[in-house]
Amino acid sequence: MIDQKFPFANNDTTRSNGKSLILILVLLGTAAVYVSNARSQALVERISVLENEENLTARGIIVPNAEVTFSTSLVAPINDLPLKAGASFQKGDRLIGFDCGRARAELRGANAANGKQKQIFENRQKLMQRNAASAFEVEEAKADFQVTQAQVEAIEEAVKYCEIKAPFSGRVLELHSDKYELPGLSVPLLTVIDDSALEIDLIIPSKWLQWISVGGKFEFFVEETGESYQAETVRLGAKVDAVSQTIKITGKFLDRPPNVLSGMSGSARFNPAAL
Repeated sequence: MIDQKFPFANNDTTRSNGKSLILILVLLGTAAVYVSNARSQALVERISVLENEENLTARGIIVPNAEVTFSTSLVAPINDLPLKAGASFQKGDRLIGFDCGRARAELRGANAANGKQKQIFENRQKLMQRNAASAFEVEEAKADFQVTQAQVEAIEEAVKYCEIKAPFSGRVLELHSDKYELPGLSVPLLTVIDDSALEIDLIIPSKWLQWISVGGKFEFFVEETGESYQAETVRLGAKVDAVSQTIKITGKFLDRPPNVLSGMSGSARFNPAAL
């Protein structure tokens, strides 16, 4: 019998070598994955360190608690403007006075006319009780009385604006008119601010919302004074800017610095580990 030999006669050796090759490839792949994971972890740690060291600061500007610009609906000249730009005032102080002599004269005339119509109305009521006046005449007198009463109330409301009083304590930011001027309707007269409790407007990356919350503390460095002050977050913005992936937040100083003014700017530094 002819002994036939095939190329695959040494299958055991071939299978053994194949298994060794597969094992080597698996080990190499595992090593490559390990190296890749190690590099990724190192990159994440590096980014985290850079973020902690460099990117946890945000620019901010100091703003007043309130800013109001006054105007008037009166047509009357200014006869009193006691405060200048930068002056301080208390709540209820007079900021502007107008010459309302004409309006007050109109109010006196309206009061007189209203008093007359009131007497007519009351007299007709008495006459109707004696059957000397009709119900129509009484209603007519009542309507005339109500018209003059409304005129008095309208002029009284106008006279209330003959002076503008401070709604809060603060400072005069800017004067837009001068004494003796006759300002137009709704024309700005002066702007005041309430700087009793300064706020800090900040723009931060939206991903910081993962750890920033109302009440969180941060340090704010004011460039104009060269000093840092303790502050806290009081409000978070209502919307994230989809393009820049940022959001506005508002903070306030824990203690109002006496040498810090509205409009100053600086940078806030956050420490997530301390929040």
